[in-house]
Amino acid sequence: MKRLIFYAITLLILAASATQAQTPPAKSTASKTIESLSKGKIELTIPHLGAGIERIVLENGLTLYFYEDHKLPLFNVTAMVRCGSIYDPLEKNGLSSLVGTVMRSGGTKSISGDSLNILLEYIGGSLETSIGSESGSASLSVLSKDQDVGLKLLADLLRNPAFPEEKLDLAKTDIKNQIKRRNDTPSRLVSTYFSNTLYGDHPNGRILDWSSVKGLTVQDLVDYHQRFFVPNGIMLGISGDFDKKELLSKITQYFGDWKKSSQPLPSQPEVAFTYHPGVYQVKKDINQAYLMIGELGIKRDNPDRYAVGLLNYVLGGGSFTSRLTSRVRSDEGLAYHVGSSFDTDSRDYGTFAADCQTKSATAYKATKIITEEIEKIRKDGVTEQELEEARNSIINRLVFRFDTSSKIVSNLMSLEYDGYPPDYYDKYLENYRRATLADVKQVAQKYLKPDQLTYIVVGKPETFEKSLSEFGKITNIDPPKPVIE
Repeated sequence: MKRLIFYAITLLILAASATQAQTPPAKSTASKTIESLSKGKIELTIPHLGAGIERIVLENGLTLYFYEDHKLPLFNVTAMVRCGSIYDPLEKNGLSSLVGTVMRSGGTKSISGDSLNILLEYIGGSLETSIGSESGSASLSVLSKDQDVGLKLLADLLRNPAFPEEKLDLAKTDIKNQIKRRNDTPSRLVSTYFSNTLYGDHPNGRILDWSSVKGLTVQDLVDYHQRFFVPNGIMLGISGDFDKKELLSKITQYFGDWKKSSQPLPSQPEVAFTYHPGVYQVKKDINQAYLMIGELGIKRDNPDRYAVGLLNYVLGGGSFTSRLTSRVRSDEGLAYHVGSSFDTDSRDYGTFAADCQTKSATAYKATKIITEEIEKIRKDGVTEQELEEARNSIINRLVFRFDTSSKIVSNLMSLEYDGYPPDYYDKYLENYRRATLADVKQVAQKYLKPDQLTYIVVGKPETFEKSLSEFGKITNIDPPKPVIE
């Protein structure tokens, strides 16, 4: 009797399933609305100088980009400063970062950093500074009614930072604590030793030590500021709700008497292009393995950069559509994150890198698959469908560089800062559109060198299911305990 009841229930379930399969589910109102929308080709409008955007250079060399946009009562300024950690001497490694931090936290000779915070909070604005590898920056954002106050604060901060001792000490303490904890984070370890292995003592590969930071003084920061923060080394991109004629008068008032410098920028240390093949195991007692596999790549003036961008998108830069994600994550279930990057924006040689995090027991398998995919795309290239998907995605993403007035003026200004021609973005589209399957295969064979790859692995090698010696000579790295005395 129980068996007959079971069969009856099973037949009812099968019948219901068949009925559901024959009758498609009713479409929601949202689905119908989406289907009714036009699916036409996205038309990109590339901004240019002269089309509402004006460039003016003051007598002292300060370069200004203006873009009036009265849709919202906002006023934004982005400053780009020709400086960066690329110029830091080895014995003062970390100086640029400290200048960028204390410049803002310490305020100016006329208003302290704490008082500046209170004032900005009162008017609902922001003013920030930072210094990266190849440039420094400052950003101001206030309501248009407060543009005069904001501009005056920005000029004061750029020209007259105070660099008080107590704020320098606080910033150095923060760096000290970061150095103290740097071996605690596997993802940080893998990227640190990847850069250090490829770049060595070049600023791009240095590992920050307390010994180079603890001796830095207020005078070091003052000297840095006087050396690099000069009007003919600064560009201001100004956008939002303002009147250009009135604003130019204010800018001349606040910046016009700032004397230009006749001292040229220091020469940048060059990257020595060499391969560092082998497996570098950074020992850490964890149950995961963090992998970074790659080599030095290309400079930003390399004409192959567009085909390289398409290649990287297909390999691992295209998120869920990429080959690495499809195979390592979706097919094999070895990692939550896996991907690749190919830096094409550095003045000197950037890097190619594939990375993932996996269980210790699958470290070898994940490494093997990533290496196989690199070899496969080098041998066979990409398919027409992959190329079109990559091309469309990269081109369509360009629209987000120009979706606000602030981005428009900043991106056009950065072309001049980086030495690109004014029609760069027009040719950017053309170069991606005309790249062929043969082009992508050619750059894969030219720049991907499976026998020269550097493998950085953070984890516990004795727990891996198989030695990684198949991928090159193994060098074990025992991260030294940071010295913070």
